[in-house]
Amino acid sequence: MVNDVNLSLYLICHHGYWDDFIRDARLIQRVAFEKGFPITFFFSGIELDEIARHKDKIWDELWFDLVGAIQGEYFINPRLGKSNPYKPELGIMTYNHVPLVQPWLREQGEYLEGILPDQIQRSKEVAEREFHKTPVTFHSPDGVYAPAAAYKLKQHGLDTVVVSGEFLGNDKHAKGKLYWASGLRHIMRTNDIQFQWREFYDARHAVDAIEAYGHDNDNDFVVVGFDSDEVNGMSEKNNGITLEDGIARLCCIGDEVYRRNGRVKMINCNAAAYWNLKRADITEIWAWDDVHAMQNQWGNLDWIIGDRNDEVSHVIRLIGERYRRGWDIREAKEFLYKAADSACRHKDFGDGLTAHFLGNINEARRLLQG
Repeated sequence: MVNDVNLSLYLICHHGYWDDFIRDARLIQRVAFEKGFPITFFFSGIELDEIARHKDKIWDELWFDLVGAIQGEYFINPRLGKSNPYKPELGIMTYNHVPLVQPWLREQGEYLEGILPDQIQRSKEVAEREFHKTPVTFHSPDGVYAPAAAYKLKQHGLDTVVVSGEFLGNDKHAKGKLYWASGLRHIMRTNDIQFQWREFYDARHAVDAIEAYGHDNDNDFVVVGFDSDEVNGMSEKNNGITLEDGIARLCCIGDEVYRRNGRVKMINCNAAAYWNLKRADITEIWAWDDVHAMQNQWGNLDWIIGDRNDEVSHVIRLIGERYRRGWDIREAKEFLYKAADSACRHKDFGDGLTAHFLGNINEARRLLQG
């Protein structure tokens, strides 16, 4: 029986362009620092690098030292024993926003051993070097994941990965458990409540839904997350939410949680991973090599452009073959990383990303020609 419900809210930040990431910077300033809400922010390595590179420009724009503030005591740093559940958290994704596993690749070994380590380590290193934080929580771009990848995250010093529950359908209780694989904690985002939906524009209704969801499904922990562009004004033409609207919405949700007098608490993802006592082996719900995602209500891969994904898989195999022959494949991998961005495989994106994909994948292929 659930006595109180813990809400773990996170935002995904992966944009590498000034007009995009300055919006994230403003949102973080207002929500994490000024209000102090314990939101977990997942960054691609590219965005972390760009924020660090433009830290003076961000200061000029916001009159706020974002990089210096993250370096300080506002954000948790569990590796130094600073694990306050009620403070914000800096999490990471792959550096170039590539999936954690290669969709539809029959043999994941080439990807997990040859591609993924660079992507994890680069993001981790920029967080440590520029922000003085060692991330312990990871999120795969677009939620593309298979348990087969767990050991690689654990090898690189991660404690927890956030996965998404679309594939579980209406089994809402299963979405509230902690799952183990290869010593890695898995906490599950619920797809049943998404604060960017119009029905949750009223903060009281949103927190009511969280409280009811926890009690009705015997879940002490409810994980909710979405892209920052849903609330930072980037999607204003589609959803009508300006940056200031988005900031106000997050602040109202946080304030409403505090009004519940402890019946609902807001904690970061790191705390959710350690506090949850309802635990199971992930193979109880998820086959080791099955790939699921969070881009549609079924958790499948229908949103991926198959031909484009096949080209990425082909180049991955070429890289493995050339490496075993003693080739220097570093430059080809850099072009592959750019082409393999999860957004490049999405059917809803247009000509700009298509040209970006084709230019980079073709150059990677050219460099690998024997």
